[in-house]
Amino acid sequence: MNSKRLARWAMATLIGVATMTSVIASAETVTLRVSIEGGAFNSKFKFFDASEGCPGYNDIPGAKNYLGSVFASDKGADKEVSLGEPVQVFLFRPKETFSISAAGGEKEIRRRSLQVVLSGDATLRYTGFDNKVPTWEATGDIDVAPATDCEKDEDPEIEEDALSDEAEEDEYFDDPEV
Repeated sequence: MNSKRLARWAMATLIGVATMTSVIASAETVTLRVSIEGGAFNSKFKFFDASEGCPGYNDIPGAKNYLGSVFASDKGADKEVSLGEPVQVFLFRPKETFSISAAGGEKEIRRRSLQVVLSGDATLRYTGFDNKVPTWEATGDIDVAPATDCEKDEDPEIEEDALSDEAEEDEYFDDPEV
């Protein structure tokens, strides 16, 4: 008799924990609705996690930074993303694959992408392109920036090292004893 009661208690506890976990998990995501003016035949919006800096753009399911994709349309599609975390949005058009590769791969994808941070539900609508870089309208709780902004966090150390090396060279050549 005690084992049945223990089993019921364990099951009730498990259900309670699962319910609380799903409520907490759902509170940490928000909805981003993405669309493109006029639609885009055979194209997708692809999403990449940029919380640790510039992501790699490997779009194989299960890849470290890949968050998934939705079909691009004028009507739009919803994507659940993490609240307060930077996410890069890239409009993938299969016909542009070769031009992206020829222009530098990851750097070209980054140049053509947007980085968003949501603090609530929002919409992002691509309205056009300027040299393959999207122009957009955003509504709701969203901050939008060019995806190349993630490079600013990674470059200062390199620039700092290069500047210190130049300063050392200048000191060397300015030294009259050399």
